[in-house]
Amino acid sequence: MATIKDIAKKAGVSITTVSRVLNYDKTLSVSDTTRKKIFRVAEDLAYTKKKKAGNIKDNIAIVQWYTEQQELDDLYYLSIRMGAEKRAERLHYKVHRFFANDSLSKIKDVKAIVAIGKFSDAQIKAMLKVTANVIFVDFDTLAKGYDCVVTDFDNSTESVLTYFIESGLKRIGMLSGVEYSSDHKLKIVDPRFDVFKDYLENQSLYDPANVFVGDFTMQSAFDLVNNALKTNRKDFPNALYVANDAMAVGALKAFHENKVNVPEDVSVVSFNDTAVAKYVIPSLSSVKVDTGKMGEVAVSLVDTIEDDDDDHHTPQKVIVGNRLIKRESSL
Repeated sequence: MATIKDIAKKAGVSITTVSRVLNYDKTLSVSDTTRKKIFRVAEDLAYTKKKKAGNIKDNIAIVQWYTEQQELDDLYYLSIRMGAEKRAERLHYKVHRFFANDSLSKIKDVKAIVAIGKFSDAQIKAMLKVTANVIFVDFDTLAKGYDCVVTDFDNSTESVLTYFIESGLKRIGMLSGVEYSSDHKLKIVDPRFDVFKDYLENQSLYDPANVFVGDFTMQSAFDLVNNALKTNRKDFPNALYVANDAMAVGALKAFHENKVNVPEDVSVVSFNDTAVAKYVIPSLSSVKVDTGKMGEVAVSLVDTIEDDDDDHHTPQKVIVGNRLIKRESSL
């Protein structure tokens, strides 16, 4: 069985760093590259944490809408899963892990499913065949009648826009994207867009030409911003709200190549506040999302489910708050 020492040796880092990364230590300053490398080595070596003393209560499944490789490239969803597994270990649940390339039919004999990400109706139906106790993370399913844990998009978006306006910036843009469930049957539009649009319309500041929509990747963001600057640089927004840190990095690259100064010409605020936000130049102002907490809360909800009478279970929507971290990329 692989140990933390084995992972440290293969990853070329200290045992302490491996331990803190695998336990999702928020106080550890380490680059995204190193963090991803540690998780990748741990997966390659089939590392499993030692179980603490205590009786296993039940089996639960954690279903990730990404493949393992996609998860390693997106610390947002990886850290949600790590938070869920951390809480499951404390509550003495035995976790069965499934990724997008795993068949949902393989899930057997579990008390509940914690589903991380976005899922089509067909995928939800497949999970419900296994258990009626499905809790979604980062997917608002309250209207569908299922428990969910989400981040506070509404207040976070309004706080960023207020910050821009109070800084004297009026030409405000948004760089966002669309997503699809892994079976491509569900298209998800960024829920922050409606908040963005409504808020700016109330201020008579909304301009649809200042909204750029891609696919949440660094390359997509670079292409969108680069093309916009080359097409009509003088009307480009002087403030840009970006949906995630990866897109913000792509935007910064486009600004640099087009000799646009940040924040003097364009003030940038991102979302998620992953480790990369601190290390890019200029460092990114970003909305800090407690992804680990989202995963922990989802597993904690398992105990609130009334197994004996599912018809009378009242679904819950838990919203985890965020905060804006101001750095060099914004005025």
